Amino acid sequence: MTIFPAITGRTGASPILRGADDLDLELLESRTLDGGTLEVVYRPTLHR
Repeated sequence: MTIFPAITGRTGASPILRGADDLDLELLESRTLDGGTLEVVYRPTLHR
């Protein structure tokens, strides 16, 4: 499985965060928990 996390404020077709700026997400860390669940931690920054 591949994931492409995104927070789309202005350019999303149906934005969840209406009026918010678009953000890029930097992966800070990931780890596999019991049962194979993947935990991922991202830092948002303004999209340029």
